[in-house]
Amino acid sequence: MTEIRVSMRRAESVARLYALALIAAFAAVPIGLILYLDRFQTPSLLFMDHTFHLIAIAVATMEGLFVSYVSWRCYRRSGEPFMRWLTLGFLGFTVIYAPHGFFTPLAHRNPWLFILYGPVSRLAMATCLLIAILVHGRAADPPEVRGARRAWGAWLGAFLAIDVAVALLAVSPVAGAPPVRLSFEGGALCLSALCAVVLLVRRIGAPVMRFYFIAALFFSQSSLAFLLGKVWNHQWWLAHVIFASGFFLLSYGVIRAFLTTGAFSTADAAVGRPAADRDLRCPEPSTMLSRS
Repeated sequence: MTEIRVSMRRAESVARLYALALIAAFAAVPIGLILYLDRFQTPSLLFMDHTFHLIAIAVATMEGLFVSYVSWRCYRRSGEPFMRWLTLGFLGFTVIYAPHGFFTPLAHRNPWLFILYGPVSRLAMATCLLIAILVHGRAADPPEVRGARRAWGAWLGAFLAIDVAVALLAVSPVAGAPPVRLSFEGGALCLSALCAVVLLVRRIGAPVMRFYFIAALFFSQSSLAFLLGKVWNHQWWLAHVIFASGFFLLSYGVIRAFLTTGAFSTADAAVGRPAADRDLRCPEPSTMLSRS
């Protein structure tokens, strides 16, 4: 029996390492694609389609508003400070990013009015995500704080004010200075990577937090792709795809939380899958006969 237990422990250790290796490999897929395009794709090759871009940003905006609402509902239910900042991250990104689509027709006349909203929105989201992971585990907010509409209105006003500030910056003489875009995009890259590092350091092991970890790394790598790419070239489009993939992963975690505990960090704490999945399992034949 002792030999069997030792063998089982060794197998479990190898299985855990294999699972961690799979997560690491999946999280590193974007950097492989980025390096491939940077090495083998000619940067001057462009795919310029304003209509497609407008549709894509419109869909992203609607999705962002929906996920922000679901995340807000989770916060109202759980009061988890982590969910509050996660909601602000989704909302801030969506509100600041939306003009990037609206100004697509002006991409040639005023390119910085078209470009700058992207890195600023990613920086805002990365900031909120970092704060979220730092406050993870704190006591739930009281009901009166969760339902304070004035506070949420103030945040919405702040994000709209950032939209105005970006517009003013885009029409200023310093808009095209390399440090401007580099500071925004580079800041988003560093903060997103820091989110993943903090999660590892704090050893937050909730299963659904793996989505958060991978999404943070995807966001960081997307900022790298934006820095390496040029507007409308294939690296630039790849950067959009990488960020959208991270957004989908993070939003999936929010949906799982919404369907279970309402708290992102404890969505899978009790079982390996959410309650909604268990409810959707096919019933046993004996149960179906008894119901009939």
